[in-house]
Amino acid sequence: PARDVLRARAGEPLRRAQMREDADRLHRFLVRRGFRLAEVEPAREEMRPGGGTVDLTWKVTRGPVVELALTGAERRTLERRGLLPFLGDSGHDEALLVQSVEQIRAWYQGRGHYDVAVEAREERDGERLVIHLAIEPGPRATLEEVEFEGNEEFPDERLARLLQTSPRRLLSPGSGRLVDQELNDDLSNLRSFYALSGHDRARVGPPRVERRDGGLRLVIPIVEGPRRSVAEVRLEGQLSALDAGTLVAGLPLAAGGPYHRLLLESSVDQIRSRLEEKGHRSTLVSHQVEWGGDGTVARVTFRVLEGERSTADAIVVRGNTRTDAGVIRRFLGLGFGDPISTGKLLDVQRRLYALGVFSRVSVGTGGAGAGAADHEVLVEVEEGKTRSVAYGAGWDSESGARGLLRLAESNLGGRLITLQLDALVSQKEEVYRLLAMQPYLGPWPVDVRAQVYREFEDRASFTVFRRGVQLGLRKAFGSLSAALAWDYRIVELESDEADEVIPRESRDARVASVTPFLIWDRRDDPIEPTRGWSVQGSVEQAFRAFAADAEFTKLFAQGTGYLNLRDLGVIALSARGGQLIPIAQPEDPALEPIDAVPAAELFYAGGRTTHRAFERDLLGIPGETLAIEEGRDPVPRGGGLLALLNAEWRFPIAGPVGGTVFVDGGNVWREAGDFDARQARWGAGVGVRYLSPIGPLRAEIGWKLEREPWESAYVWFVSLGNPF
Repeated sequence: PARDVLRARAGEPLRRAQMREDADRLHRFLVRRGFRLAEVEPAREEMRPGGGTVDLTWKVTRGPVVELALTGAERRTLERRGLLPFLGDSGHDEALLVQSVEQIRAWYQGRGHYDVAVEAREERDGERLVIHLAIEPGPRATLEEVEFEGNEEFPDERLARLLQTSPRRLLSPGSGRLVDQELNDDLSNLRSFYALSGHDRARVGPPRVERRDGGLRLVIPIVEGPRRSVAEVRLEGQLSALDAGTLVAGLPLAAGGPYHRLLLESSVDQIRSRLEEKGHRSTLVSHQVEWGGDGTVARVTFRVLEGERSTADAIVVRGNTRTDAGVIRRFLGLGFGDPISTGKLLDVQRRLYALGVFSRVSVGTGGAGAGAADHEVLVEVEEGKTRSVAYGAGWDSESGARGLLRLAESNLGGRLITLQLDALVSQKEEVYRLLAMQPYLGPWPVDVRAQVYREFEDRASFTVFRRGVQLGLRKAFGSLSAALAWDYRIVELESDEADEVIPRESRDARVASVTPFLIWDRRDDPIEPTRGWSVQGSVEQAFRAFAADAEFTKLFAQGTGYLNLRDLGVIALSARGGQLIPIAQPEDPALEPIDAVPAAELFYAGGRTTHRAFERDLLGIPGETLAIEEGRDPVPRGGGLLALLNAEWRFPIAGPVGGTVFVDGGNVWREAGDFDARQARWGAGVGVRYLSPIGPLRAEIGWKLEREPWESAYVWFVSLGNPF
């Protein structure tokens, strides 16, 4: 019964917020039972004699039962696609019914049924309101050609690039489909393009759709009309902050270019903005337009009154109880005598928030200082919590059960220094790391990192212990990042394999190296990218210093790209390669030059992030980078050359659940001179993905396309995160 959905109970304190929520609950209760026109009025209070208690009454108008009579489609399919919004919890709404009709038509047209017919009508029958929704998809038709008529100034190719509607093209999802909603948007884009090109009287459309042999031909008629252009742009007024010629040259409204009101207004805004950046916050800009005899050629004059220049007379930092004020000033990007602008103050606020230690930042100007145009810049901050504890547990198919513990202080000594202790332990590896990081190096905004670490790793052919120290610098330039790292590590390798598999002198080493990194990341999302690309490269130079005995050069590069297929998912591509160049020669003349490089520093492949048709480290060339002995498991030897290619189609299934089809290829060669593309190993596989808040959870299985007798047919993985 409806009474059971109420939270209000006799004898409990009266809560008016709860009364309003109960009215909403009653309404949803009735809607879900088909009474979509039901109305529930706010509860009426009636005081009982003697006071202290009240009776609550909700007046309910139930209305008719609303039913849907659907023909031509499955209701479940439409609901799953969100095409029946009028059946939501808000009740019946004629506007939502109209919206449903348009959405259904667009959905069918997007699948090739351009002539789909969708009709909705209501029929009242006593206590029932029946909504008849009839859908006739009609035959499929492919858009084969898009043509323009009447365009003279711009060729068809230029106009076609402005349209989302396009004929069928390979690897272009959505092409070959004609959707009225998208076409209307395209026509609006064309009109805006012509207007901003000076043809403000241009007429675009109405379009014609011609049918022929199951295909469609779209014709868009255009009447360009006269073009309005700019003959001259002048700037009047006394300018002290900027050169007038330079300022005019950069305006959207330019001599010889098109004229449009929006270009004129944008030019005014740009002049005002450029002068405000120089401190002239009260700049006044007016304009005058003189037309030629035929009304198509304009002479534009901008009149500028700069006003007084605002500068920072003093910078006051308040609210910091732990953070050193001098450290805060490093990141303001604003000093004594610098010009003040709204954009500059917002930039100061953004810089301080980016440090991650302030929960609130306010930046403004105070009263005037010694000069009428000099101002005091007031920076008020509120410090947030800087100590944190993070922990977690998980499992993956390669390392087994694993746990993480992280203790961090992000503002040590009030100097914005982060001190962090990490412990990552699993059945196959252990990593203990103490890091110290700060976002500046002296007066420069360069990230500085120092860490001491100890690692244990159980690999397929050996176990390795590492302990060392690393110092690093990093600087970001937008999407481009550059880094430099110095590392000194002691590597101890234990193996039960014979010396001919892993020579004794390749097992233990002291490595001192310097590595520059370069990363260019243009992806739209670092966790689950759907478009864009990224490239990265590094050159590690190991040298003999501080008792180090390893000497080599290690090159590595990787590129990834993502093609968004819209409803069909994403194509992800990756190519990576690396080369090890030994500099020192092995002590044993019978060994190969690559054996002078510590075995733990060589390239290995196979596993969930490299080649998913092979178990971890077991991708290799028999007799070279993979030791094969009858009756025993293969033993990876590692190599000096790595080449891998990966292609993956990530497609949606339902909500956060998706699927994967992938192809991985490549191999590990002993040295660069041994490279032979015919020795590349290929594999293919499928998987299921669940997009969690911390990244995709993957379960995948990969098959070898041409397997050797000693190899398993397939390998399966369960892991968190993308493979590349």
